Amino acid sequence: MKQPEIKEIAKVDLLKFEKRILANGLPMYIINAGKQELIKVDVLFDAGNAYSKDPVLASAVNALLNDGTTKHSSAEIAKIIDGKGAFYTQDIQRDYSQTSMYLLSKFTKELMPLYLETLTDSIFPENEVDMFKRNMKQRFLVEHEKVDVQSNQAFINALFGRDSIYADLSTAESYDALSRSEMLSFYSKRIKRSPKHIIVSGKVDDAIAETIGRQFENIKLDYLIDPTEQIIYGERLSAEEWVKIPGKNNQQVSMRIGMPSILPDHEDFLGLSLLTTILGGYFGSRLNKVIREEKGLTYGVHGHLRRLKYASFLTIYAELNASNWGEAYEAIIDVFNDLKNNLVQDTELEMVRRYIKGSLLQSIDGAFQFSSYHKNTIVYNLKEDRINSYIQYLDQVKAPELKRLAQQYLVEKDFIKIIAGV
Repeated sequence: MKQPEIKEIAKVDLLKFEKRILANGLPMYIINAGKQELIKVDVLFDAGNAYSKDPVLASAVNALLNDGTTKHSSAEIAKIIDGKGAFYTQDIQRDYSQTSMYLLSKFTKELMPLYLETLTDSIFPENEVDMFKRNMKQRFLVEHEKVDVQSNQAFINALFGRDSIYADLSTAESYDALSRSEMLSFYSKRIKRSPKHIIVSGKVDDAIAETIGRQFENIKLDYLIDPTEQIIYGERLSAEEWVKIPGKNNQQVSMRIGMPSILPDHEDFLGLSLLTTILGGYFGSRLNKVIREEKGLTYGVHGHLRRLKYASFLTIYAELNASNWGEAYEAIIDVFNDLKNNLVQDTELEMVRRYIKGSLLQSIDGAFQFSSYHKNTIVYNLKEDRINSYIQYLDQVKAPELKRLAQQYLVEKDFIKIIAGV
C-alpha cells in the first residue's frame, strides 16, 4: 500500500477579512469564512490586568459583566442566552480583556441588543459581587497551595519587579478589599464606552454584519488617555541567587527559570522562538528527552518564549521531586551548553520544522481560530503575514545560526531562578 505523499508547507493563504469603521469610529473586522450557521462576536478592551493597580479589579469586572443590568438579572440573561443555544465567554490577559458571544446566525437580531446591554449597562449587583469575592478567595487559597502557581507568581514579580504594570501582587486579601464602587469606576472608564475593536467571525453575510454594526455604533466612545510613561521593568531581583519559597510537605517542588527577552520586531526573534522550541517547546525537545525520558526526574518540562505587548520573556519550568531539583537544574545547563557547543543535527531540525509548521496551520484553521490570530495581530501590533515569515525562516535557517543564538541568549547568569516547595 502506497503511503500518502508528504507535501512541504512553503506558504499558507490566510483568510480574508474586511475592516469597517462604524459611524462612531469603532473598528469592526469581519471574517466571513464559516460553513455552518454560526458566528462569534469578540469585543476587545484596553482593560487587562496591566491597566489597574488593584491586582484583582480588572479580572473581577471582566467576570461579572453579564451578571446583571438595569433591565435583566443574571438569571434572566443566562436564560435568554441559553434558550437561543448561544453562550458567552470572557477572557482577560495582562494587556487586554475580551468578551465573546457564540450564537446561531438566525438569532443575531435578538441577541445583539442583550450582548450590548451587558457591556454598556452592567450594574454589578451587590449580591453577585459578594458571591464572586467569596468564591474567588476560596479558589485563590486552593490554587496557591500548588507549587506551580506559587513559582509562577514569584517568577513574574522577580522578572518584572513588583512596581511593574505586569506584576502579580494578588493575595487572598485582595478579594476582601474589592469593592463594588471600584468595580463600577473601572467599568465606566474602561468598558462601558471604551470598546477598542470588534471581530465578527463565522458565516457572516452583509445583513448580519449590518445588524451588529448598527448596535455597536450607538456607543458614544470615550477613551481614557493612558500615561505615556509606564513601568515595564521595575526594581527587579538579582538573577545571581535562587528565590526559594518554603513548602508544606517538602515532597514536590516547582522550578521555574527565565529571563527578559527580545520583542517580535527584533531580527533574532524568529530564531530564538525556534531555538526555544528545540530546547523545551514540544514532545521531542531536548529538555524532555534528557530530564523526563533519560533521567526520569519529571513527568514534563517545558520551555516557551512568551510575548506581551511591551515585553517578552523566555521561561523554562518543571515540577520535580524535592530531592532532585538540583540535578534537574544541572541537566538544563548541560543542555544549554550542548546547544552552544554543538550543531543541531539535520534530522532534529527537520522534525522540529514540521512540528512548528503543523502548529502554525492549526492556529489559523477556520474562522474562529483565525479570529484569535487576527486579535493577536491587533493587540500586539504584529504583522498579519508573520506566519509566512516564520515558515520562510524555518526553510532557510541553518544549524550554525541556532548555535550562535544559543551562545548569545542561553546565558546562565542572566536567568532568574525560582524554586517553590522547598
